[in-house]
Amino acid sequence: MKFSKVLTLATCLVASSFVASEITLTAGPVTCEYKKKDLETSYLASDNNINCSGTSCTVNGVGATSSNGIVNITQAGTYIVKGSLQGQLRIEASKEDFIHLILDSATISSASGPAIYGVNADKVTITLVGNNKLVDSTNYAVVNEEPDACLFVDADLSINGSGSLNVTGNYADAIRCKKDLRLVSGEVTVPKATLRGIKAKNSICVKDATLDITSTDTGIKVTRDDDPNKGYVVIDGGDIAVTTNKKGIHAETHLTINNGTIDIKNCQEGLEAQMIDILGGETKIFSTDDGINASKISSGNSSGGWRGGMSQSSGGSAYVNIVGGKTTINLQGSDLDGIDSNGDLYIGGQAEVYVSNQGGAIYGNMAAFDADGINAISAGATILATAGGSSGGGFGGNNGGNNGGWNRPWKRQFTRPGGPGGFGGETGSVYQPYIHTSITTQGAGTTVTIKDSNNDIIATFTPINSYSSILVTSPKMVAGQTYTIITGSTSQTATASDAASGSVNPPSVTSPSQGSSSSASSTTRTITRTTTATAKPTGSSSCSQSILNQGYSCCSSGCEVIYTDSDGTWGVENNQWCGCDASSSNATTPNTCPSTITSQGYSCCSPNNCSIYYVDEAGNWGVENNQWCGISNSC
Repeated sequence: MKFSKVLTLATCLVASSFVASEITLTAGPVTCEYKKKDLETSYLASDNNINCSGTSCTVNGVGATSSNGIVNITQAGTYIVKGSLQGQLRIEASKEDFIHLILDSATISSASGPAIYGVNADKVTITLVGNNKLVDSTNYAVVNEEPDACLFVDADLSINGSGSLNVTGNYADAIRCKKDLRLVSGEVTVPKATLRGIKAKNSICVKDATLDITSTDTGIKVTRDDDPNKGYVVIDGGDIAVTTNKKGIHAETHLTINNGTIDIKNCQEGLEAQMIDILGGETKIFSTDDGINASKISSGNSSGGWRGGMSQSSGGSAYVNIVGGKTTINLQGSDLDGIDSNGDLYIGGQAEVYVSNQGGAIYGNMAAFDADGINAISAGATILATAGGSSGGGFGGNNGGNNGGWNRPWKRQFTRPGGPGGFGGETGSVYQPYIHTSITTQGAGTTVTIKDSNNDIIATFTPINSYSSILVTSPKMVAGQTYTIITGSTSQTATASDAASGSVNPPSVTSPSQGSSSSASSTTRTITRTTTATAKPTGSSSCSQSILNQGYSCCSSGCEVIYTDSDGTWGVENNQWCGCDASSSNATTPNTCPSTITSQGYSCCSPNNCSIYYVDEAGNWGVENNQWCGISNSC
């Protein structure tokens, strides 16, 4: 998990504070409503006709005028635009007016500002007929940085039809909607966007449209971060291709993928939002940073000089939930994760997930699967992930960056394991039989195939990177049975491990069918981990009931205390966490410090350690044994 602000030791020694105004989200997935005006494609030949050639247009009908290359629409109605205009089409209607714009093999090239400038209307629907093209200028006359897109509409905007639209954003964005954007049908191509390809303020919904976006900045972006019912992107279908130097698809609140094909051919980060639900479709991502990133949003109203936007989180406030479809993530670069959740990561249902990480490991920092909270693969999912090796982490390690500074380690340093990985590092839980093993290093592009004793294929994947570690799990696997791992011309066998015991609550829905009736307010965002409590072994010491309730047993008498948090004192036996007897000579009475710190998995500092190294919204942070801890309330 990477944290955007690296703190050097000198910075740590100066206490600073961060106050962010946050909105409260409920878990998704989110559904989109497509109204009659979004779907309207019909028109009459007798509707208002605008026929253009050069800087001159002939207007047949009412509600529009043309002069010196400027076509101005001022009334509600349907307008059919044909020909080639060297100028600009402006929409300056009232705030109650619906404008239905038919682009029928039209080309609009502007020498000053947007090609289509929607100054004012209630809603604009653009229906595409034939092949259409919009090109803006490289220089604009702007007021408060607006307008800033080739197709700029300050109203709700929908695009539909059977034709195509080619939009070049020479100045900044290619398409910008300041309210809700619905991409219903038709083909939309952005061959160039100096900044964003498609941007909206409130929301973006893709129904059946085909999108091909090449942008310098984010490909598809929604920006609103102050309303829990806005700020989302929903992909219901269609075909989307994105090539960008930054983020592929970015939402501030929810990103829901119900269906369709998404191919993010190049990006720094593929998908990003606070709450991500993938229920279906096929998603392919090639990134030089995180493939999928879930981070909690906060408004820009902050003190301390931090930038508003995506921030670190834990628990149920941010999540990645993949329960359907096929997701393939290929990563090349350093300091990156296949799926990076600053909250919970849950893969289940009928999902297929394939990850190829350059270097790194399966779990942890610079890994295929990285989560602050729950990191779970539930029964039913098919996973095949490869990585180059083990990754570091912990305080001042890989999390600290290359500058030798200290990075606020938002993950706990001691992870209580419930699945592959074992004690001593960040790990995850697999609730069905699995294989997590090292293999002879394989070159990039070497297909890995796992077969059972009947020679049936369990899973297969061709990673783009070299690899020496794999994780494979499938509902077809049986614990204790031997499987053959075929890599190129070599093979080896491995035995499937038992599924993790207990259970886990998903952050959202558990199957694609649940998403069809869900909405942004259908489920609360509160996430709690539930496990089946393990009975205390005979002859063991007594320990905290909070520890037993989580499914862990008590350690033997006189255990060595390894870790202390609000649940009690923890030891390790047989490579597993267990609860120490509070009366143990090695145990210490849990010190009190803010629960906002201990709930993240960190312990309290010693009562006599009152040296504050860092201050944030959780409380005062100190350092002990090269680990972050919460300053005692007694200080």
